[in-house]
Amino acid sequence: MGASNSRAGPLLQKSSEGGENARIKYAVSSVQDRRKNKKDAFAAVPDLDDLTSFFGVYDGHEGTEVALLCATQLHNELRNHPDYKENLVNAMRKAFFRMDELLEQSEEWKELLPRDTSGRTQCLCLRACISAYHWPCTQPPPPYIPPQESGSTACVAAIRGHKIIIGNVGHSRCIISKNGQAIELTSEHKPSHSIEKYRIERAGGRVTRDKVVLPGEAEGFFHQRGSGISRINGILAHSRAIGLFAFKYNKDFPPEEQMVTCDPEILTMDITSDIEFLVIVSDGIWTCLTSQGVVDYIHFYLRPGRTDPRTICQKLCDRCEVSGDNVTVILLQFKDALPPAPEENLPGDAANNRNVAPPPAPAGNLPGDAGNNRDNAAPPAPEVTEEHEDKEPEGGEEVPLLRGDAITDA
Repeated sequence: MGASNSRAGPLLQKSSEGGENARIKYAVSSVQDRRKNKKDAFAAVPDLDDLTSFFGVYDGHEGTEVALLCATQLHNELRNHPDYKENLVNAMRKAFFRMDELLEQSEEWKELLPRDTSGRTQCLCLRACISAYHWPCTQPPPPYIPPQESGSTACVAAIRGHKIIIGNVGHSRCIISKNGQAIELTSEHKPSHSIEKYRIERAGGRVTRDKVVLPGEAEGFFHQRGSGISRINGILAHSRAIGLFAFKYNKDFPPEEQMVTCDPEILTMDITSDIEFLVIVSDGIWTCLTSQGVVDYIHFYLRPGRTDPRTICQKLCDRCEVSGDNVTVILLQFKDALPPAPEENLPGDAANNRNVAPPPAPAGNLPGDAGNNRDNAAPPAPEVTEEHEDKEPEGGEEVPLLRGDAITDA
């Protein structure tokens, strides 16, 4: 009984929040598994200044601290940059690089973390105190080493006027629903993509695939095939991130050309009246739903006066709880928008690393390596959106019929 009474709280930590101003209405929900050595973090700043709102999702890798630093500081670095007022795109790019600079300089970045962070952060501080106590006073302290195997992805959106600027490194996604169709505004940065692979190998790394064990033709035999997830040096499954300095050691190349870079893809687009909402979602959701599945799910519940957006985000997190990963969802609705743009004027004209609009997500978009970041362009989204009947199923709460359920290999 003593052991039972000494247990920690629930294994899953759930939180939701929301708000609005004259420009936007937003909601955020997050489900975190306390057993995992990584954690999502998010920033929801509806009034970064009188004209600008900021939202971001950060997915920690091998620890929580870098994600928490990004959630606490990246939007401040954006606002403090000299180009913030006149060139928000450049200020956003520099803010991403600034995060790596903070991590490289000294341990002072840990002072920027919230005081009520995880026990892991507290243990880091405790170890530092113990080391300082035992270190001989006659010798200098050991040199600072930035986070080698811990880091964070980042997917952020800044809204100013009728413009939205998206910045992304890693494998979270930003999606808009346009007339019921899911359009992905970000690319997942995977080592297998040709541009990413070229940079990785040029900086001295290599790209490998996990071996998957499959039943052979003869009973009792198995074959290994290199058809699994692509990784950098057999370790990391995404090729852009903040932190992770074990993959940024080549002194012959600038930060944007390292094996893993924090150089974000940036896209600028207009907010028009045919955009129903925008969603930023961490990668824990893609084992359960595709981009179109997320849009369909939100559409089913998002009806005026029917369901609070915070409840919708929480339902979506609960829907994907079976993935076993942490999940964070940010949902944005725009109160003021321009008339719909002509069909040929798709977003992407001001994109950083691509000069064409991102392709619409196919209804059957597969998770993982078969997702939207394939080398070939994704097929256009279907022209007709299947409508759901507004009726209650037997047995209680209504459940949407989704076209976008993720398809997983057997």
